[in-house]
Amino acid sequence: MNSSGMIDKLTFLNNTWSWPILMGSAVLLIVFIWKEWAQFASARFYIKVLVASMAILSLAMIALRPAFLNTENSGDLIILTDGYKQISLDSLKEEHKEIRIIKYTPDTPIINELIGVNSVFILGDGVESYDLWQLEGKAHTYIAGAQLKGITRFNYQLEHVVGDEAVFKGLYSFPTQGNRLVLEGAGGQIVDSIILNENTEQQFKLKTDLKSAGNFIFKLVEKDSLDTLITSNPIPLNVIKKEDLKILMINEFPTFETKYLKNFLAEMDHEVMVRSQVTKGRFKYEAFNTEKTAIGNISEKLLESYDLLIIDFNSFSKLSTSEKNAVEGSVRENGLGVFIQPDESLFRVNSGLAAFKFKQDYIKEATLNENLQLTKYPLTFKQGLTLQPIQTSAKQILSASKRIGQGKVGTSVLQNTFELLLDGHTSAYQQLWTNIINAISKREVSLAEWSSDSKMGVPNEPFQFHVRTLEENPIVINEEGALMPLRGTIEIPNLWTGISYPKNTGWQQLSLQQDSTAVFKYYVSNPEDWKALNAYNKIQENLRVSNSVAATTKNTTNPIPIKLFYFYLAFLVSIGYLWLEPKMRSY
Repeated sequence: MNSSGMIDKLTFLNNTWSWPILMGSAVLLIVFIWKEWAQFASARFYIKVLVASMAILSLAMIALRPAFLNTENSGDLIILTDGYKQISLDSLKEEHKEIRIIKYTPDTPIINELIGVNSVFILGDGVESYDLWQLEGKAHTYIAGAQLKGITRFNYQLEHVVGDEAVFKGLYSFPTQGNRLVLEGAGGQIVDSIILNENTEQQFKLKTDLKSAGNFIFKLVEKDSLDTLITSNPIPLNVIKKEDLKILMINEFPTFETKYLKNFLAEMDHEVMVRSQVTKGRFKYEAFNTEKTAIGNISEKLLESYDLLIIDFNSFSKLSTSEKNAVEGSVRENGLGVFIQPDESLFRVNSGLAAFKFKQDYIKEATLNENLQLTKYPLTFKQGLTLQPIQTSAKQILSASKRIGQGKVGTSVLQNTFELLLDGHTSAYQQLWTNIINAISKREVSLAEWSSDSKMGVPNEPFQFHVRTLEENPIVINEEGALMPLRGTIEIPNLWTGISYPKNTGWQQLSLQQDSTAVFKYYVSNPEDWKALNAYNKIQENLRVSNSVAATTKNTTNPIPIKLFYFYLAFLVSIGYLWLEPKMRSY
C-alpha cells in the first residue's frame, strides 16, 4: 500500500454477498457451540469457541475480500514513451519530488501502476491508441517529445481501377534541402519525384497512372544529393480491373451537367443510354457505345440489363408508383445502383428510396482534394449507421450512398460539377465521378464486402476490419486457419467487426469459412516503416484524449485489497488447533 495514501474506511469487494456469508458464519458458530456445549463449565470450551470464531471469520473474510478505501492523493506518475525529452523529465522530477517513473512498452498492462495515482504525465510520442483505455477516468497530461522530422502526414486512395491516376499527397517536416522524394513503382522504376527545400514544412504531391490490375507495393523513397538511400516506405495499392458498365440516364430536360457526364462516361467506354424529355410525352434518345433504342415505362425487366441508373430528382418524383416500385425492386433484388441528381426538392424528402438525412451548414462551396473550389447546396449529410460516405471535404460529406438489399442508392450536395472541366481540371472531374460510380454501380454479388479504417497493419498489433455479409453466422479465418472473433452491430444486422493480430509482414488475407473466394487482402508493414507518420498520428490521439479528461479525480477513492494470505494462515492455524486439541487432551 502506498504510504502517502489516506485510509478512509474498510470495505469489501464482494459486498453483495455479505448477508448470506454472515448468516452462514453465524449458523456454523451456533452449531459448533451446540456440539461443544457439554464442556461449558471448562475453560477449554471458551478457548475452542474463540479459536473456532477465528477460523469462521477467516473463511468469511476470504469470501468477502476486504479492502481499504484509499483516497487518490498518493502521488503522481510519469509514463516515458519513445521520443521523450530529458529536459521535460528533469523539470517534472524537480517539481514533483516523489513522483514515480515507468517506461511504457506497447501492449503491456499499466493499469496496476495507476492504482492510487493522482495525476499522470505522458512524455514522448505517447501511448498507443489501443492502450489508452487503461487511462480512462484518470487525469493525465500529455507532454510532446522531440520535434518530428520526416513525413508526418500522408494521404492517398487505397483502391483504384485500371486507368486511374493515383495521387499521393503529404507533408514533410524539417526536410533537408537538396534531398529528393522519389515515388517508385511496383517494379522499382521511378515514376515521379520532387526536390526538398529547407522550409520548416513542405507539402508534396506525386502522381502515377495505373495500367494493370493487382495488389502492388509502391515505395516512397528519400535520397540525398549523392543518390544515397535514406528512407524507404511501402505504399500498398489495390488496383482492380476496369468494368465496362451499362448505364441508363433519365433527365426531365437536357442540362450541362448531363451533357458533360454522358460524354465522360462514353469516353470511359461505358455503354450509355440517355432519355431526355423534350416536351410533354416526347423524349430525345441518345446512345453511346451501344445501339439506340426507345425507352418506355420503367420496369424491372428493362432495368435488368443495366448496372447503374442516373436520374434527376424531378424525373424520379414524376415516376408512377409502379415505376418507383420497379426501381426499388431492381435495387433490392438485382443489385442495381441508382444515383439521384439533386435539386432543392430532394433535401425535403423524408421517406422512400430518395430519402437521405441532411443538415444545414450554410456553406456554398466545397474544397476538393486538389484544393479546388466547387459550388454546393448549403447542406451536408447527417452521419448515420447506414450512410456510406463517398466524397468528403474536411467535416463535410459531399456525396454518399445507402445500401438497400443487394444494391445502393446515392446522391450528393454538389452543384455543376462540369465547371471543373470548363476550368481545365479534367483529372479532378474524372476522379470525382469515378469514385461515385464505383461506389454505387452494380457489381457481381459477393458473399462478403470488406473494409478497414486502416490502410496497413503492423505485426502483433491489432488490425480492425469490417465485413458486411448476408450470412447469419459468418466465420472469418486468417491465412493460418485461425478463427477471428466477430462483433455484430444491432442497428445493422449484416455488419460485423473483428480484430486480427498479424504475425508477419507482407500481404495477408482474411476469408469467410463459408466461401473461401470471399477474400480480403491487406498489407502488413515493418514496424520501422513510416516512423514519423506513425508518431504524428499517435501524438494527435494522445493530445485528443489528454484534453478530453478533466483533472478532477483528487477526491475519488480506490479500493486497495488486503492480502488473503493472512486469512488463509489464520484459518489453517485455527483449524489445526481444533484438530489437535482433543488429541492433546487424551494424553
